[in-house]
Amino acid sequence: MPAKRFPASLLVLCSVAALTMTGCAAVSGGGSAAKEGDRTVESVLGPVTVPETIESVVVLEGRRDLDIVLSLGLPLTGYPYEEAAALDLEAPVAPALARAVGASPMFLAEEVNLEAIAEAAPTLIVSRIDDVEPILDELRAIAPVLAIGDQTTSSWQDDLRLVAEATGTQTRAAELIAQYDARVAEVSEAYADVLASQTFAPINVTSDGSDVRPNRLLSTVLQDLGAAPSAAFAEAIQSGEGVEYSPEQLVSKWSDATAVVALVNDAASWHELQTDSLWTQLPAVAGGHVVRSDKQTHEGAALTALHSIDVIESLLATF
Repeated sequence: MPAKRFPASLLVLCSVAALTMTGCAAVSGGGSAAKEGDRTVESVLGPVTVPETIESVVVLEGRRDLDIVLSLGLPLTGYPYEEAAALDLEAPVAPALARAVGASPMFLAEEVNLEAIAEAAPTLIVSRIDDVEPILDELRAIAPVLAIGDQTTSSWQDDLRLVAEATGTQTRAAELIAQYDARVAEVSEAYADVLASQTFAPINVTSDGSDVRPNRLLSTVLQDLGAAPSAAFAEAIQSGEGVEYSPEQLVSKWSDATAVVALVNDAASWHELQTDSLWTQLPAVAGGHVVRSDKQTHEGAALTALHSIDVIESLLATF
């Protein structure tokens, strides 16, 4: 992931708005002193006390944090947005986001606007540790900050449970995890033969080459389903690290994959790929055993995980 960019003009906080709202207090993770009924949880950045009544939530990164807040039914106020036309596939969280009354895009992804967050006066801020840590003091001056992990540091289930504990939504979290487990069991049983007899690869394809990473959400869903990995995917799983190849290595590194999820971010690139001389040599492509996804399934929580199962099931159905 590229480094987050925080314009200098937006890092001058506490702003007047933040001072008015919070007095720049930072007790147990931010916000005002704890009151009866508030919940205190232990996060990767220490204890965080969250008000019993949560009126609004802001997320900073827009993937796992956004998925968790939406799936738990928390009152989302603000979230980052992608540049226009950056992605053409519907986001896994899009239906839930459309139902989130009062939620609005607040700043461009990777350009956190602290002044906008302060003006929104959220009850709680949720995002991954990499996003909150560089500006933790400024964020804590606005509201309690609940830091979660990412695909390399924690499971979405654990982060879902953490936010649920902090917000009193444990029942909903348990339901979501049970729903995911049930879908994994259902698809694993229905396509047991295909999952065992074919070799699978979730390939990120760009003009710079191709890669696979074992901790992307779609990759972990394939593993949960028991899909037999291609050689390159198996190497990544064993090492725990991604593997990358040049454009010229496309056929040599992926020809053993008989089933492919192609991770391509835009329609133009996907269209060009259909006539690429190397891409069309792949057995999975020639056999019609390819489905498309994009970076929106790289990371997320319950909603994205369930969507990823649907994507993989559509691939399994080609056999």
